[in-house]
Amino acid sequence: MHNFYKFISFLLMPLVYLNTYLRLIRKKEDTDRYKERFGYTNFKQILKKDVIWIHASSVGEFKSCDFLINSFYKNYSLLITTTTKTAADYALENYGEKIIHQYAPFDVVPWINKFLNFWKPKLVVWIESDIWPNTIVRLREKNISSIFLNARISPKSFKKWKFFSSYYKFITKTFFSIYAQSKNDLERITKLTNVNVEYLGNLKLTKKNTSYTKLEKTEKLNIMIASTHENEEGLIISSLEKISKKYQIVNFIIAPRHPNRSKLIYKLLQDKKLDVEYYSKFKNLDCRFLILDSFGKMEQFFNISDIVFLGGSLLKKGGHNPIEAATANCAIITGSNVFNWQNLYEDMVAKNACIMVNEVEEFETKVINLIENKNLVENLKKNAITFSNTVFFQEDKLLELLNNRLEKNA
Repeated sequence: MHNFYKFISFLLMPLVYLNTYLRLIRKKEDTDRYKERFGYTNFKQILKKDVIWIHASSVGEFKSCDFLINSFYKNYSLLITTTTKTAADYALENYGEKIIHQYAPFDVVPWINKFLNFWKPKLVVWIESDIWPNTIVRLREKNISSIFLNARISPKSFKKWKFFSSYYKFITKTFFSIYAQSKNDLERITKLTNVNVEYLGNLKLTKKNTSYTKLEKTEKLNIMIASTHENEEGLIISSLEKISKKYQIVNFIIAPRHPNRSKLIYKLLQDKKLDVEYYSKFKNLDCRFLILDSFGKMEQFFNISDIVFLGGSLLKKGGHNPIEAATANCAIITGSNVFNWQNLYEDMVAKNACIMVNEVEEFETKVINLIENKNLVENLKKNAITFSNTVFFQEDKLLELLNNRLEKNA
């Protein structure tokens, strides 16, 4: 099957070139660096240290690399690859002095070879769920030591991979170890591979040292609608309208998962004749509906919010990490579609550290209950911040594993 995949990828090369050209015209590609997608690089420095290559597809995956970057950047050249421009911008803005960033090459053998022959990584750390057959198999063929960290597979993907389980086994035997990001993922991945799969915790929940400009909290009650996906705001906008008209003490902060959707959300609220502004233009927090239209502001606004609803959970998107909001002392509400974080949310609900709504109709009732019950809000906040102090990842064990592997490869 792999030979067939390689053959198809060769046939598609002209289409990949054409698509990249079209993306350049539409300004969806980095005009100065698009050749990195084909294995080329503008990097001119002489590498004096061994290279550890960490692949993290998008921003969420990259954020989980914080612990790895701060543990290894002093002794190794850390090559970070991402696939999205948003992740590239975030990586360079926040870790530019510690890493070398490149766009990951497309999954076509000649381009992968060019990339690997230049960088010659001593160790590859593959993060989360991005399975690229040609790249991963090529690592094995070149005897490059590789580990799969924070591996996950959604229930939907698991059903698909079950039909190609022999191919999944073939791809993943590249990795000397696989560490699942949850116990549910551990169970699913174990059924698909012969590689030993273990659980150390979720890499995204390692402790981070963050620094950002503190925002001044207003006297209003701030409710943040965070990480919402396409069409999700439409499910709750009527409830937000009713709540805003009934309770003048409440302001809403809306932070879509993808800030480029801000205009659509703005129009949705404007059509309801609600008081709405973009944060980038308004810069005043005392607004009934404030839309975060740029990336990287989430943690700042968690810290001035009293109640946070975490999106991606009313639709079947798998939910989002609740720990940042919990650490910021917020009362948390989520929908029930949280399969990406199922084990974590189950523990939080059991410890009364968040509220889960099973139907959209429940959202309005639960929010109103919190607005009118200060003691309930404070109790949820207290339980959430206590829960956030849990040790979610065995950092020492991972460091020992990676250092032993690097010494073995010396």
